[in-house]
Amino acid sequence: MSFTVDRVSSKITMTAKANISESDRAMVEKLRAIVKDDLTPYYDTDFNLLRWLKGHDYNFDVIVPKLRNHLTFRKSHWNLDSIADQPRNHPIHHHWKAGLTGLAGKTENVLVNIEQTGNNDYYGMLQSYSITDVLKARVHDLESMLRAVMEHEKKSGVQTSIMYIMDLNGLRYDKHLMGMLTGPLASISAFMSEHYVELVHSFVIVAAPSFISAIWTVARPLLPEKTKNKVKIFGSGWREAVLDVAVPESLPAYWNVPGEEEKFHANVLRAVPFDPAKYYKGSIVDDKATLLSVSAGKTGIYKIHAEKGQKLSWAFSTDGHFGYGVYFSEDQNECDRKKMTPVYPVFTKVPGPTTVPLHDSITCPSTGTYMFWYTNEHAWLHTLKIHHIIRAESV
Repeated sequence: MSFTVDRVSSKITMTAKANISESDRAMVEKLRAIVKDDLTPYYDTDFNLLRWLKGHDYNFDVIVPKLRNHLTFRKSHWNLDSIADQPRNHPIHHHWKAGLTGLAGKTENVLVNIEQTGNNDYYGMLQSYSITDVLKARVHDLESMLRAVMEHEKKSGVQTSIMYIMDLNGLRYDKHLMGMLTGPLASISAFMSEHYVELVHSFVIVAAPSFISAIWTVARPLLPEKTKNKVKIFGSGWREAVLDVAVPESLPAYWNVPGEEEKFHANVLRAVPFDPAKYYKGSIVDDKATLLSVSAGKTGIYKIHAEKGQKLSWAFSTDGHFGYGVYFSEDQNECDRKKMTPVYPVFTKVPGPTTVPLHDSITCPSTGTYMFWYTNEHAWLHTLKIHHIIRAESV
């Protein structure tokens, strides 16, 4: 059994009628009518909308703002609808290998993705690249998973999802591990839960080390409730246990034990560590940067005027966890983001302190005021300090 994602076209042709109950279909149509102006033809499928309904217990008050934020994300310069058509060539991908292999087989309508959790150099990644770069690299894989799921749904007419197998082989209990779990890795997990609702069928943890209970004690409270209930942990005897949930053709050949029968057959490339000599050494904390302080539990804003077609670029670093978004209004006095138009995805929690400054840019869609919204609402005591450089320049 082999599996590939079509890189030629984002068009997916319907070959089977969606198997959805009448009550769910009515709810899907209701949701579609509410967000129809934000939906792209590519993402507008019954099963995609059904995922949002199931993931948030059919609560439209919760679903609609979250879905609209995601749809803004999809239509932003990140171009989510077409990412799976592009080459997987971000520099981070050399260190974070693709893991989509094929159908689980033993678990119906589920595709397997292998995450080399124990072997991936997450610490080196975050010493070398900003969280924006990390998310851009990760989104390519998430969109490839979504594309594969959508293709299978179109062919089968049945809702499909991902079995996310986390291989802990090589995981070390060191000074960085708990900080990574409570910071960057928790934020990436939250990002997946926020934007790829109900895409994951289950998280299967294999090769769990003896200290897994300590990891789970720290990680479990940080996970969304629905995610906690999807976790399966295989410790000793994991090579046999995993074959109860997935076929050998979709499991990595590097699991085979030299000199023993080859039980696993998927070709999954091994990740490459980062070079400490190339870790980021710079800083934007100088006379070019503006300092914005945001009290614990509060939000802060920074406004800039820009003309249509100008390039709005930014870079910033922080000394703690934060969230941010970019909004537009023709009214220069408007400060209520709910009355403004989002022009960039809202990230509700980004890990800090940042090592590598976040940086990005957009082409301004209209002339008016652009507001950078920062939140420190997660904090109890810490006053967040943000050093940022924001510019609007003609291209």
